[in-house]
Amino acid sequence: MNKRFWIGVGSIFLLAIGWLGYRQLFPASRTVGSLVPSGALLVLASDRLQDTVSARVLRTQISLRQLPIFDEARQKLDRFLYSTADSATVLKFVAGRNIRYSLHSISKTTLDFIFYVPITASDQAFLSRLTNPDPRQYRVLNHTFAGEKILDLVARGNEPVGSFILTDDFLVGSVSGILIENVAKRMHQSLKLTLTEPDFRVDADHLAGLSVRPEVLQSLFSNVGSLVRLFLPEELNLQFRQSASRSHLIGYAVDQIGNRRDVAALFANQTPQRIQHAYLIPQTTATLYHIGISDAPRFGESLSKLLGSASSGFLRERFSQIEPETKALYQSLGSDIILCRLESPTGSLRQILILTAQNGKQLANAYQQVAYRLGKKIATSPKSYLAHKMLLLNVPELPASLFSSLFTGFSQSWITQHGSSLIVANSEDAMQDYLQQLQRGAVWSADERQAELLKATLRPANFTAFARLNRGQTNVLTSWPLAWQNLLDQPDPATGSPALANLENMAYQASYGNENIQSTVVLGRTTRRASSAVLNKLLLQKKTEFNAPLISAPIVTGTLSTSSAQFYAQNNAGQFVLVTPEGDKLVQNNTDGPIRSNALGVDFLNNGRLQYLFMTDRTLYIADPVRTLKQVALQSIPLPKGIDASFLARPRGSQQRNMVALVAHEDGHIYALDRQRRTFVRLMTAPHKGALQLPFQVIVTPTGMDVLGMQSDGTLNHWRENGTQSPHFPSRIERTNEEEPEIRFAGPALLPPGQTQIRTITDEGQLLALTLNGLVAKRTQLYRPVRNGSFRLFPDEDQTNWLLLRTTDTEIAVLDQQGRRQFDVRALQSGRNNVRYHRLGAGIELISVKSGGFTMLYNLNGRIVNDRPIPSDFPVALQFDERTNELYILSGAQQAVQLFSIRLR
Repeated sequence: MNKRFWIGVGSIFLLAIGWLGYRQLFPASRTVGSLVPSGALLVLASDRLQDTVSARVLRTQISLRQLPIFDEARQKLDRFLYSTADSATVLKFVAGRNIRYSLHSISKTTLDFIFYVPITASDQAFLSRLTNPDPRQYRVLNHTFAGEKILDLVARGNEPVGSFILTDDFLVGSVSGILIENVAKRMHQSLKLTLTEPDFRVDADHLAGLSVRPEVLQSLFSNVGSLVRLFLPEELNLQFRQSASRSHLIGYAVDQIGNRRDVAALFANQTPQRIQHAYLIPQTTATLYHIGISDAPRFGESLSKLLGSASSGFLRERFSQIEPETKALYQSLGSDIILCRLESPTGSLRQILILTAQNGKQLANAYQQVAYRLGKKIATSPKSYLAHKMLLLNVPELPASLFSSLFTGFSQSWITQHGSSLIVANSEDAMQDYLQQLQRGAVWSADERQAELLKATLRPANFTAFARLNRGQTNVLTSWPLAWQNLLDQPDPATGSPALANLENMAYQASYGNENIQSTVVLGRTTRRASSAVLNKLLLQKKTEFNAPLISAPIVTGTLSTSSAQFYAQNNAGQFVLVTPEGDKLVQNNTDGPIRSNALGVDFLNNGRLQYLFMTDRTLYIADPVRTLKQVALQSIPLPKGIDASFLARPRGSQQRNMVALVAHEDGHIYALDRQRRTFVRLMTAPHKGALQLPFQVIVTPTGMDVLGMQSDGTLNHWRENGTQSPHFPSRIERTNEEEPEIRFAGPALLPPGQTQIRTITDEGQLLALTLNGLVAKRTQLYRPVRNGSFRLFPDEDQTNWLLLRTTDTEIAVLDQQGRRQFDVRALQSGRNNVRYHRLGAGIELISVKSGGFTMLYNLNGRIVNDRPIPSDFPVALQFDERTNELYILSGAQQAVQLFSIRLR
């Protein structure tokens, strides 16, 4: 019995060896899986990627070739096929073929594709043309690697075009010879086991298939990628189809849970849901994470188990402290937990956590009770802002302690209640910005296309991660590995722009069952693309004429792109005129002169509305708009003698809640407007008299607010909020030897957010970097092409970034931060020029140059944005509407205020 058993086992073993040997000598017809080298980052398949697409479709819909990965794959194959044949021949050859592509890493900085084109005996004419190209343009070399003949297509100048292998069933090629050699090695691998191939359906409804490693997707979600990865299946095989609106492509996948059972247990018996509180999501959201809840008590129990066994020792210890208080909090939760990361011009983390509630008061009390449990008592009373009470809970990482490490980034919690929902912000500035957006209706539910995305394109899910690409300073690509950046940042030869520019929205959704994870990947855009007929054309939207000439630039309140915008204007009779959205011109009051300053929106009267502060030469005015009555209540406060009326600053981070605005004095002091006493008080004193170079900088610090101010003679002041100077300040910047010209400054100094060196430049062009102790760390003398030109630091209007400016009476030159020339503008009118730097969000940065009675707009590369000059007697006001990709310009000229628009994309 034992002998016969071992004889049987030996026979089976010999048969297996014989079968493998037979297959090695006489392989069966090859599949794509038998050709793909190991380590493929992703595999995609489509039968229409090479199809021609009309310009109208590319503008009004999202096509497969506009997705970055698919577009790069298409370009690699196009470059190869179009080298030896005309477009008609190539299109005939590829028509209807389910072509596959695999992406591989060549080095730490380089990724490239291999393409697999199925062929038949009827393709011999095309293949013959490929292997025998026109010798005046190309030639084909060959070499053998791992027993396989590899053909190399090279141009006449010996530049490599690509390498390929011809099998009975496939044309396999790549721009990279290394990858083709890996294919050859794979084809002749001993005892080769065929890899499992994804079963892609490619038909009229399914445009393409994509098999991708989850670690590739997790790179899209910034520094929390490792946490997002926990929500992804271990394998992701997507089938793409068009959305109903044809503005997005949707990839569906059903994969096994595998090692994701801990996350699946979190959503046990939770019904997948859509995002239901879109009216709470601010327009400037760059990244969003959503957890849908249908059974709050059950979710709380599962979350408690997950946090109690968390891999982070900090979270386990924290949760053990607060666990007795969490049950009431979890039971109070509503259907949505939403984490919004707002667009940040400075690059700092600005987060809003939205906790919807069944009982809002109970949830707010439970959240505060958790903070008390950690031993943190509330030291300050609530602050009022736009009819909301804001309370500071100075407990680090409180949301992460309650809802997992996905919610890190809250060094403190500013909380308020909006309706029945609890709103948590990681800074006072973020909370105020959020409440302003809620008040003016800048939320997702008010955006028709964004609302359609939430209601129809995104599916119900337990978990959603959503990224809006091309946000200003939140470009997802910068957080990717360098190899991915190099692959996707290549310009399309047809359009000149990277394919990533066509993509605005990227979402991953997951719903968890007992055995499978249903995944959805959504890629597309919600904004329209302009045709060449209107792109960059200056279009007049509205013109409001007055009976008397204007004496200052109009002041905008609201959003110019909507019908709710209104503005204020001044005529030479001293009348302050409200212009309603309907075009009514209502004289409100008289002012004592033209407006000299910027307008600052503050909650001065604590009445639930924003008031607008502005200054004339002698007076500060508070404009309180009452929209329902179509009127503006105008109040005034006299200015102290010597106040510079050209600049108002917001006291960001100030611990003194009654201080609502800062101004500079001609002697270099800083005054603050006290809204309770309704007067100006000196807050900071300059030891050395001399006017500050405007704008001075307000810096938010953990203990309050600092102010950085440069005086023209090189005295640099760095004040604390209590009026004292930081150690080693004021600092005097002096020349290094007597042969150098005397140090003078025509512009401000700036401490860039997140940096440790102060930047400034002398009027002679000496670029300086100073330490936080006021010592000069580096001096760089810039080139001066003209002797009468002067240099100055050139910050944007919100002081979130800076450039350099070199000016003469009739010329300006814009330089980058290292002093390299970006562009210049000449033949300006002497004494009638104004240059401003605008950062408008969504990646839009412009320079406005007003000369005489006209204004031109430039991007940072010097390209003119408007096709004709904008009539303007004063600096223009700019707003960008990311929903329509339109720039709105409000301009005052002679006896009219005109509203223009320009389609930028």
